Amino acid sequence: MRRLVRAAGVLVLAMVLGTCAQLGSAVGGLADAGARAGLPTAGSGVVVDSVRAVGAVADAATSPFSPEQEYYIGRSVSATILRDYELYDDAVAVAYLNRLGQSLALASERPVLYHGYTVGILDTDEINAFATPGGHIFISRGMIRLTEAEDEVAAVLAHEIGHIVERHGLGSIRTARGIGAIQDGTFQALDRISDSQMQEVTQLFGDTTGDVVDTLVTRGYSGASERGADSIAVRILMEVGYDPFALVRLLERMDAAQQAEYEGGRERRGFSRTHPRPQSRIRDLQRSDLRNVEPGSRIDEGAARRRYEAAMRNI
Repeated sequence: MRRLVRAAGVLVLAMVLGTCAQLGSAVGGLADAGARAGLPTAGSGVVVDSVRAVGAVADAATSPFSPEQEYYIGRSVSATILRDYELYDDAVAVAYLNRLGQSLALASERPVLYHGYTVGILDTDEINAFATPGGHIFISRGMIRLTEAEDEVAAVLAHEIGHIVERHGLGSIRTARGIGAIQDGTFQALDRISDSQMQEVTQLFGDTTGDVVDTLVTRGYSGASERGADSIAVRILMEVGYDPFALVRLLERMDAAQQAEYEGGRERRGFSRTHPRPQSRIRDLQRSDLRNVEPGSRIDEGAARRRYEAAMRNI
């Protein structure tokens, strides 16, 4: 079933992007980032509807939570995270990251979600990125500044998509009360709720939300989960046409930033607080997913550079 969903997603990707080599021009041509499903519709509506239907069947077969439940858990987690972080208001950068993220998601095994994939920028110097259940991705200004090219931003987003694909956030839910509250049908009637009602939901499912937030912000995922998301990120980058070694370059830069924190005796923040040194992840990638893989990109690197610099100029 997962293979069928992924194949359908790649078909939509091919229809929208033409070929992997044309990603440079196609990223800027995707539908508005605020579209409900997060997918382009012009010229591919029938296929998009088919992918959405197949995706719903796959979700029902592989998860104890419905797509609606997963989305509202993630939305509640997002509301909690945004109590501590402000969103950075840069329409150009946000639109760019959403178009890029949605293009990458189409090459994943979960190309469509209940409300699509959404990317937001956190206004903090911390080096970090989060993915909540249901498709909410947050990337900090500190993380963006650590990148040097579009393929490295794509590597961050692809890694977070990997967490969503594998439902790592849902795996953080440990409290019996939280799981029972979700599965007793309470979420079934939440198709449209206001912001004030969302606050009530966040409070009602505080244990559930707290479990996920604790993992994302305080404890971090297990090493196995991080390696799993790295593996998915490499596959997505290769599928779309980005250099998969962009992930290694970014991890090396993150490792250097973390080492500087250690040597400077500074308080651990963001990534450093929730992740061990990335060296083991780099070694694992080089020994497995990137073994016998040639570095390089199939996209127009000049166009990618211009897009990246135009979108990131105010970050």
